Amino acid sequence: MSLNNNTLRELSLRLSSIPLYRNVKSSKVLKELDFFSDVSDEILEDISDSVVISEFTADDIICRHGMFDERFYIIISGSVKAVIPTVNDPKFELFELKPGDFFGEEIIFSADPRENTIIATTETMTLSIPGDVLRRLIKVSDNIKSLMDQRYIERKLKIDLRRVPLFTHLGDELFNEILSRVVLISVPEGEVIFQEGDKGDNFFLIRDGEVNVYRNVDGEKRVVALLSDGQFFGEMALLSDERRNATIEASRQTDLVKLSRKEFLDITKRDKMMVRELSEIVEQRKKNREDILNNPNIAIITKKLLDTNREINKHLNIISQCTIDTDVGSALLATLPGSRYPYVYPRDSACASRFLYKLIISPIKSGDTAFRLLGEIARFIRHCQREDGYWGQRYGIKGEDKGIYKQEDNVAHGVIILCRYLLAAKCKDVEIHDLEGYIDAIDRGSEYAHRHYYRNEIHLFYSTTSIHESAIEEGYSIWVNYAYLLMLRLIERVGEEYGVIDRFPEEMALKKGFESTIDNVFALSDRYVRRLKPDGVVDLRPDITLMSPYFFGTGMDVDFFNNTDEFKNSISFIEQQLWDPDLGMLQRYLPFIEDPHTHIHAGNGPWLQYTSMLAQYYYYTGNIEKGDSILEIVEKYSSREGYLCEHFTTPERFYEFKRLEWLSGMDFEKEFAPDILVPGITYDLIVEELNHMKNSYDDVERKIQEIGDNRYISFATPLMWSHAEYAMALLFRSEAELKEY
Repeated sequence: MSLNNNTLRELSLRLSSIPLYRNVKSSKVLKELDFFSDVSDEILEDISDSVVISEFTADDIICRHGMFDERFYIIISGSVKAVIPTVNDPKFELFELKPGDFFGEEIIFSADPRENTIIATTETMTLSIPGDVLRRLIKVSDNIKSLMDQRYIERKLKIDLRRVPLFTHLGDELFNEILSRVVLISVPEGEVIFQEGDKGDNFFLIRDGEVNVYRNVDGEKRVVALLSDGQFFGEMALLSDERRNATIEASRQTDLVKLSRKEFLDITKRDKMMVRELSEIVEQRKKNREDILNNPNIAIITKKLLDTNREINKHLNIISQCTIDTDVGSALLATLPGSRYPYVYPRDSACASRFLYKLIISPIKSGDTAFRLLGEIARFIRHCQREDGYWGQRYGIKGEDKGIYKQEDNVAHGVIILCRYLLAAKCKDVEIHDLEGYIDAIDRGSEYAHRHYYRNEIHLFYSTTSIHESAIEEGYSIWVNYAYLLMLRLIERVGEEYGVIDRFPEEMALKKGFESTIDNVFALSDRYVRRLKPDGVVDLRPDITLMSPYFFGTGMDVDFFNNTDEFKNSISFIEQQLWDPDLGMLQRYLPFIEDPHTHIHAGNGPWLQYTSMLAQYYYYTGNIEKGDSILEIVEKYSSREGYLCEHFTTPERFYEFKRLEWLSGMDFEKEFAPDILVPGITYDLIVEELNHMKNSYDDVERKIQEIGDNRYISFATPLMWSHAEYAMALLFRSEAELKEY
């Protein structure tokens, strides 16, 4: 009898049909574990519907870093290890756990994603419970509360305290002794922790919750800051006799870590050198603290950053759900594993890397999670690169080439991902393992693109297909060329930051001429154009790729984009021409079915990632109201789970596509036109793709039967790329809002 994914109540009911186990109760089973030793039978029976039994084989990933798992696990049998990706080791082992141990307790203490991955090292069985049940148990069980507190000190507090300047320089022996002296307390909403003017004698770190910081300004109580999980206050009390310069009040139920001045001094006075260093830190902190507290807008800024962090985390979680950990890095899939798109697309990964890099350099708390994820994505993409420097359309989770279309822009995307990772590491002062390997991969990629795609006589990169996967892009497209312009710019940045600019003489010579001519080529008359056809004829049709100068020119610590009149006119043009009159939001291009180069993809309609890019542009240029109005429409189409799709259409449009293109074979001719396919592609890959398409269209018809003809149909839900662009829009909105302060 398999136990996997049964609740404890389900298992008890099944066992009760066997005479020998007729009287077995869920509470009795749970009481066999020390963890539940002081919980009443009544409560244990009540929660048994929420207790799930799971079985894992060796090397199974139980939960992974970057995700927001909502369950807490207790090991019944077997063993697991906690690992985290580092620049030197993709699976650096933090600790091992055995029967009776537990993990996942951070779900009740933090709104941030998991910091480590848990992998079964043997056949393993666990019990798991959701966060709300764990909170309930902590309230009624002294034993569970004590276990949670101790584990918090051992795992989480050790990390958070090291971030406090006063504790950064302490040796391990003194630091561990301080950990043993802390006290964990809880304060209710509205309770004052200390008053301005009180004598300071304790330091506090927020374990879970939020506090308001008030100061008396001209006789008026004014909020000057807000602090939340992982932040601290009162540190000056540890080394000086000064009075409290602000009032601290819990804005909701808040758990705190408290350390007294006496305990701290008893420990640190043993090291005279340390005392001198701490005194210097105190003087600097006094100056910095006054600068902060005297800023009248600091409370507003802090609140907005906390709100943005919460919103960003929702999308970061979904992006993490789309990754599969492998021995060669994290494979970032287009959507959830097991879907129609079980592939890694360098283009999609590069677009996600734009968001991750922006998050890393922002003041948002999730930057550390983003850095680890970006590093693992870069490692996987580097593994996919061919020896001659080539990257193709898409890859399987083992790094095998699964590409169908030529898509000459993917070499640019591969190099961009590696460059962003190196620049992020430099920003965070992290030393890169095998730096030479990354520099070599960048060099080989740029050399391949220069040799195979660049046309010296016209100073542009040639492509057959790219973002739209059709011959509608053949020639010299704006998307492909601005992608390569960004590649060259980032290579220059990497060369300067790492002192290896002499490794890229050809790239720097190419950039000089290319950078000075590209705007002149694509900004014709009063707006940008999407491409020059192979024969040089200008393609004036509307296309979301007209946003390329903005998209590839922003997202770094130093941006390259100029909001010229020509670009403003281009935005107006695509909004007027591509805004869907029925569903709202941007279509990719106009759906001319009879055009043999225009793919309709199961019925035309708006695409969420491109609409989110448009919102980004408005935030970037300071038009917050317009950006908000666009994101509100995108949000309206999210699923109950908060998922964003790739694009959607109507039943009427789908049936028209099926009649005119799918059943007639026209769609096959467009999708698999010989000129746009990778040379030498095997027929089995085409058959595989056709099967994916047919299954998807069959699913659409089933959905229409369920929802009726008056609803819309979504495709590829959730699409990782849509979440990356939506989250990027949130970052630009936050920047725009904070400029006021």
